[in-house]
Amino acid sequence: MAATVLLFSTGCWDRMEVNDLAIVTTAGLDLKNNGEIELTLEIVHPKEGGGDTQQSKSKSSSKSSGSTLIWSASGATAADAASELQVKLSRTVYWGQLEILVAGEALSRSQLREQLDYLVRDSNVRLRVRPFVCKGTARDFLASDPPLEKTKADFLGGESKRLFRRAITLNSLVQNLGNISKEAFLPYVDTTQDGGESVPYVKGYAAFSSYRMAGLIQGESYSGAKWILKQVKGDVETVKLERPSSPLISLGVLSSSTRIDPKFAGEIPRMDIVIEAEMSLVQNTTHFKTTDSKFIRNVEEAAVDKIRNKAEITIKQAQRMKADIFGFGEEIERHNPRKWKHIHDQWERMYPLVQANVQVKVRIRQTGMNSVPVGKS
Repeated sequence: MAATVLLFSTGCWDRMEVNDLAIVTTAGLDLKNNGEIELTLEIVHPKEGGGDTQQSKSKSSSKSSGSTLIWSASGATAADAASELQVKLSRTVYWGQLEILVAGEALSRSQLREQLDYLVRDSNVRLRVRPFVCKGTARDFLASDPPLEKTKADFLGGESKRLFRRAITLNSLVQNLGNISKEAFLPYVDTTQDGGESVPYVKGYAAFSSYRMAGLIQGESYSGAKWILKQVKGDVETVKLERPSSPLISLGVLSSSTRIDPKFAGEIPRMDIVIEAEMSLVQNTTHFKTTDSKFIRNVEEAAVDKIRNKAEITIKQAQRMKADIFGFGEEIERHNPRKWKHIHDQWERMYPLVQANVQVKVRIRQTGMNSVPVGKS
């Protein structure tokens, strides 16, 4: 009995101490000019009583960025680059805390699917990792200092929660890449110069078609895509009325919903897209009182026109890219599986020809503390 008890009290024989790990929070993938894959990792800074460590005295292959270190290595594949990077580090690379994946634009246009295979095969990599596409290279992006937050993972994670109602994860990306009946898109990150510093921000969506990044959806199209994809969260729409001398009205989004219904009148289906929104009036630059029902109706109609126009422009842009980011094919399969089975092989040809009928319904539910504009009695 004593010997049997000893067998179950041997401890964790294969455990890894934290001091032996290089904990990765953000990973970046790039395609170099020579065709090699560059892997860049943001690693938690191993501080010990404020003293210097072996990593903090590293050469040109790494860069210190506040509480993290940036290490890079290249290879024929992502796995090869990871092996080369492990040679440079005295600690074992640990993927269990990976939160963010950033893909450079060049890689996203050519080999993103192939290099993702390395990450999704590792049992330590969580499928809830949030992927992004960045302008230029992921290495340069990760090497810049994040505003406010200590790490790029904290910054991009915060941006994702702030901007999107539904998280875009590695799991959803892997499922949708190459599937013509589902959408595949990622947040697109760019940097702007604010004084002498580079400040990153989410600028739009990177749309994918047949495994590859087909183009960017930015500006008004980005806002239109968020309405269709049900990703509107805390947005403000400013509309312009026709008659008042100062005709700008700003509306905050309280809630929204989007429904896509395919119709089968001929060979090519039509998509009816219904967007409904409840909004609050957050700024009134006119001289009209918000208790005036006619004025409120005019504001609602102006908001309807603006949202519908943005959605229509975005759909046409996605169709030119041949990127079904709104899941039209998936909706057809859901509503009429027999019809989808018949047109599935022709969907890539048919998708750019699909007509979209966008209907928008807006209701202003809140008008703020004052019914009378500032300066009026």
